[in-house]
Amino acid sequence: MTLFTATQSNWFLIGPIAWVLGQVMNWIYEFIHLIGLPNIGLAIILFTIVVKALLIPMSIKQQKTSRLQAIMQPELQAVQAKYKGKTDQASMLAQQQETKAIYAKYGTSMTGGCLQLLIQMPILFALYQVILKLPGYIGRLKDIYLLIADKITNLTAFGNRLFAAGLVQNTSQVGSTDQVVDVLYGFSPEKWQTFINRFPEYASTYTEKMQQPIQQTTFFLGIDLTRTPWDLVTQGGIWWAVLIPILAGLFQWLSTRLASAGQPKKKDDSNPLGGTMNIMNIMFPILSVVFCFMFNGGIGIYWVASSLVQLIIQIFVNMYLKKIDLNEMVKKNVEKMNQKRIRRGQKPIRMQDVSMSVQNLEEQKKAEESAKRSLAASNQESTDYYASHTTARKGSLAEKAGMVQQYEERQREMKSGKKAQNEEK
Repeated sequence: MTLFTATQSNWFLIGPIAWVLGQVMNWIYEFIHLIGLPNIGLAIILFTIVVKALLIPMSIKQQKTSRLQAIMQPELQAVQAKYKGKTDQASMLAQQQETKAIYAKYGTSMTGGCLQLLIQMPILFALYQVILKLPGYIGRLKDIYLLIADKITNLTAFGNRLFAAGLVQNTSQVGSTDQVVDVLYGFSPEKWQTFINRFPEYASTYTEKMQQPIQQTTFFLGIDLTRTPWDLVTQGGIWWAVLIPILAGLFQWLSTRLASAGQPKKKDDSNPLGGTMNIMNIMFPILSVVFCFMFNGGIGIYWVASSLVQLIIQIFVNMYLKKIDLNEMVKKNVEKMNQKRIRRGQKPIRMQDVSMSVQNLEEQKKAEESAKRSLAASNQESTDYYASHTTARKGSLAEKAGMVQQYEERQREMKSGKKAQNEEK
């Protein structure tokens, strides 16, 4: 199976989704071509905005589920603590039933948060396929390279000559006209120069009909989007190409920070999922930087645009979620769940007030913030006190010994102050 050719994606399930998205991409390119701005970088940015806008309802639903799960955590952790260390079948079954009851209370399910991700995954894979195979979806882009590909009468001989020139890794890369389009689409300016030197019969076609359209189409802000940022920086001297992976990682980090802004930050060893999410929130931006160095600039532009658009959307989603009444949201969730239960012949679930759970979560967040402010103030007070009571050189043993002595004196002063206050009372 050939994965990257102008014949479009043929992956199971991904292919049809990529075809639909490819039509959107082609329409966008036709529009910007009509207004005189035919450029794949601009097309990718507009394409990203359109797709992200279509996914906004799914993003809102996913984050509603995340908010509910944050409120549910204390109850879920209490069940986990109750059955901790119990591995007999009866205990495991009872824990499962109690966990399901908590999810039912809030009108959601154990797989509710994963469902939106599972739906989005094929769309994301299809997006990458479209951007990697742009000539297969943008008709005008493919037509540029067909000016040469359509003139080839002997693909085997052509492939052998490309291989001898070091322009392909093996001759199987050019087994069809579409594959030739793919190979030509990936040529850097240096490879094009090698090509016209080795294939003089195509030199006039390239210089007169293709060179200017290719540069106008595939170059964005001086960056060749068919090449990787790593190659552009290390071989092409295009230092600003490094901004693509850096901005991709930065915007994704900011987006994940905003997405988790409403979640409790308290560390809990009994909740490994929270620790896993924290690690993922750090690793994904780092992986974004690495992958954007490795993939062609088109993927990098998509990644930057996607992260930036998601960041902007996240700001508005957070503003929207702040206005939502959680009790009303739970009520609607329970009503939907009850409709399904009735259709299955099951007893409906009674709606419960979750105001106390919400209030407890808010109080916990306020208490944590107050404790942090108090600790910071105490640390600053101690630092100022020690700084004003020592003349020793910074970092010296004398300074450290003085700090210990000052600390003991400070503690005695504080105890004396508290004792005096108690005696006055």
